[in-house]
Amino acid sequence: MKKKVILKTIISIILIILLVGIVSIGYDKATINNQYNISDRNLEIPIFLYHHIVDNESQIEYDYMQTTKDTFEKQIIGLENSGYHFISYDDLIQYKEGKKSLYKKSAILTFDDGAEDTYKNAFPILKKYDIPFTMFIITDYVGSDTYMTWDEARDVQNSGLGLIASHSQKHEDFSKLSVEQAIENVNNSYNTIEENLGEQKIKIFTYPYGLYGEGQSDALEKEGYIINLTDNKINKSKELNLYGLHRCYPLSDSVFKMKLKITYRSIRY
Repeated sequence: MKKKVILKTIISIILIILLVGIVSIGYDKATINNQYNISDRNLEIPIFLYHHIVDNESQIEYDYMQTTKDTFEKQIIGLENSGYHFISYDDLIQYKEGKKSLYKKSAILTFDDGAEDTYKNAFPILKKYDIPFTMFIITDYVGSDTYMTWDEARDVQNSGLGLIASHSQKHEDFSKLSVEQAIENVNNSYNTIEENLGEQKIKIFTYPYGLYGEGQSDALEKEGYIINLTDNKINKSKELNLYGLHRCYPLSDSVFKMKLKITYRSIRY
């Protein structure tokens, strides 16, 4: 008798879970193109971080550093098919200031270092699907070895889709720099960017290695910089901080796995 009661209870729980899942999926589809102001709803806004978009799997040494161009394109298509809308940092800033609404599912694409393979392999895909993105460049490395040239950076900027931003002068460990040295480094990197690409209305900085020293973020905020962290967390409207934005690695994950990680990180953190 007890076994039958337990079995009925288990079946009832399973049915409730399935029903909740079906209702949730239906609601998600029905509201997928809804837009919200920052005060309307606590949106989850992932900022995805890539380094190298390479030709094939033989070039992958570290999965957090390299993603093949085929995988990258599948991720882009899959996310858009799942209802994601790719936005720019300007969109995010206006959203934070209450001047713009965002789609229920919004995300930002970023690329660190300014690698030549990102220009060669990612840029054509981004143009193909008309997707905004930001490339954080190491200014002293531009035009050397495996890095983009200034002409290529200018091509990215002139596309109307790409924003060129700072990833420091020489990819220094900022945890070893004083506040004054950090400010000087970022200011110098942006001076170089503006000398080559013209005035930049939006200035964003990403710490190399994700490392930084005490007081640097506050000082850079006063200088007018939007600041990225690299901590695998998801930004949420209620705690949206333009001077400590979270970013996460897509790696070579399937879109299903990417969405699972977004959900997990939103709950975990």
